[in-house]
Amino acid sequence: MTDIRERYSDREEEARIWLDSLQSRMWTALPGIIQGVTFDDGAPYASVALATKGIALADDGSISSHDLPGLPHCPLYFPRGGGFSLTFPVKQGDECLVIFASRSIDDWWQSGKGQTPYDLRQHDLSDGIAFVGLTSSARPLTGISEQGVQLRSDDGGAVIDLQNDAITMTVGSCIMRLTSSGLTVSGGTIASDTDVLAKGISLSSHVHPGVQSGSATTQKPE
Repeated sequence: MTDIRERYSDREEEARIWLDSLQSRMWTALPGIIQGVTFDDGAPYASVALATKGIALADDGSISSHDLPGLPHCPLYFPRGGGFSLTFPVKQGDECLVIFASRSIDDWWQSGKGQTPYDLRQHDLSDGIAFVGLTSSARPLTGISEQGVQLRSDDGGAVIDLQNDAITMTVGSCIMRLTSSGLTVSGGTIASDTDVLAKGISLSSHVHPGVQSGSATTQKPE
């Protein structure tokens, strides 16, 4: 028995297909893997391989996947503002999140000012910006602190830890801790190639008054 609905077009389904087709051409954000970093007069950009494959639907309904084009010129994002910046080396193999601007960024990249878009493209693969730091479960960052902010090496060998009551710097077995009561160092030494002052008294050139030969101790340094 023939379904009578087959004699009529389903406008709602046609609208869904049209919207799906439109969305498939709209790029918003995808994970990527850094392939290399270049500096354009100091401005860093990266070549990125997208870590998600594209999908193709054939006329017979079969689905196949394919590599998306490589992105050769993605500006790199570093936290920056007010005359200060946080930078770090970005290397081949680092994971990142690439967001795609809703309009062309070519003219902004060249001038740093508001410009009329170079063309009318929207959410295009050509306008990716790489945010390094996105991490997959295959490459986890272990030992993330739940008590403070840290600037650290991935292996935890060097850590600057900021908490409400202290700043702690750890390099290997050497630990330097600064609190409201003072500075303490353990597992290492404090060295200076010039001088060290304590209440204005030089460590390298202070004198001890009242010195006499014998077993007596000296007075306080001056």
